[in-house]
Amino acid sequence: MRMDRTNRESNYTEYAIEWMRTHETPLPPDQLMALESIPSYLNKKLGEKNLSTAQLFEAADTERSTGYKIMNGQLLPSRDSLLRVIFALGLDVNEAQYLLKVGRRARLTPRDSRDAVILHCIIKHMSLIDANLTLDEAGEETL
Repeated sequence: MRMDRTNRESNYTEYAIEWMRTHETPLPPDQLMALESIPSYLNKKLGEKNLSTAQLFEAADTERSTGYKIMNGQLLPSRDSLLRVIFALGLDVNEAQYLLKVGRRARLTPRDSRDAVILHCIIKHMSLIDANLTLDEAGEETL
């Protein structure tokens, strides 16, 4: 039996709020002072994950030319583009919030029904494909 939309939204929201209340950490002092650039942060994460730029943007379902413009600082990506990158890199909630901040995009908030589902997916370490399926199932726009 499928939950109705209101119950699903409430469950995702409650779950995300509770998780963030107990797990979200403030930014370290060095990250509060001066934000990195998107290319700098992504290059650092690519090194940690041992991925190439091409692999990242393929996994993020982003055109290669767009990915290279982002990495060269020629393009400020949309919020959904950054969210796809977050899933492609398997970032945790704190890393995701930081990347959104670096990208000058709104942080994820559990009070927004779509964001609550996205937070749930990040917390559960879902792939981009699984996150999109979960968003669709919840009646929200996919990434």
